[in-house]
Amino acid sequence: MTTRYQVCNCNGSMALDAEAGDALGRALGGDALPVATALCRRDVGGFLKAIDGDDQVVVACTQEQSLFAELAQQKATVAPIRFVNIRETAGWGRQGPRAVPKMAALLAAAALPDPEPVPTVDFKSAGRVLVIGPASVALPWAERLSAQLGVSLLLTATGAGVKDSSMLEERRFPVYSGSAVKIAGWLGAFSVGWLQDNPIDLETCTRCNACITACPEGAIDLTYQVDLSRCTAHRDCVSACGAIGAIDFMRTATVRSADFDLILDLSPTPLISLHQPPQGYFAPGTDVAQQSDAALRLAQMVGEFEKPKFFI
Repeated sequence: MTTRYQVCNCNGSMALDAEAGDALGRALGGDALPVATALCRRDVGGFLKAIDGDDQVVVACTQEQSLFAELAQQKATVAPIRFVNIRETAGWGRQGPRAVPKMAALLAAAALPDPEPVPTVDFKSAGRVLVIGPASVALPWAERLSAQLGVSLLLTATGAGVKDSSMLEERRFPVYSGSAVKIAGWLGAFSVGWLQDNPIDLETCTRCNACITACPEGAIDLTYQVDLSRCTAHRDCVSACGAIGAIDFMRTATVRSADFDLILDLSPTPLISLHQPPQGYFAPGTDVAQQSDAALRLAQMVGEFEKPKFFI
């Protein structure tokens, strides 16, 4: 495609003359470029002539871009028009008199075709978020997020620091417990696996509190998990649980897994340590401000999204 260049010295405020126009033309592989003094005023005829036909036109002025665009619209031209700023970026600098090579480079870059679109990937999220972390941190955030998102909770530690576990009693959302958590996937397609290794299975537990009352060591609290460091194996809790069968000290670690759209990892050390974590995974650590920011962003990630593709 042929490109026509429209250059102006902006009322003589740049060191652009006929000699500079000749140098610009040679640098761009063509004839000398005419240099206007007031392309947006008395020399506008040069612009109107340049946009005749369908050749690409590069105008070396962004200050009056709206004026040139309006003139092109009035003329109903089909010529593609591009604009580049050589005044503030070259001509008005301290090296202005020696800036012709830079101006030529700016003009040539403006004439280049548009780059290929960045490849993208489509993601779909229904807002199913898994909150992972110690009960003292994860429980409050799960409670807050449950008003907007489909929350599930994976407790990796219980006990001291839990100020309010009433949301566990009311079974407002699915709650799991476990260790050795592994996360794979991306926004809308996360797969999470973990080991259910506490004697109390939170999925089976009915929150009847019988085990709490029966435990002589006080090793069970309202997070409904056995603190094995305090348990002396009376097994009174097993008898109290009875037919519900939520407590099993003979259970070997059970592998469990589930799928989610989003992950809020509140572990002190992120479970995914990649330089660029997958879309939809947030690991704010222990900083409360960053936790709040992550929660806000999670609430906005429901729907269909188009993200840049970082892989081939």
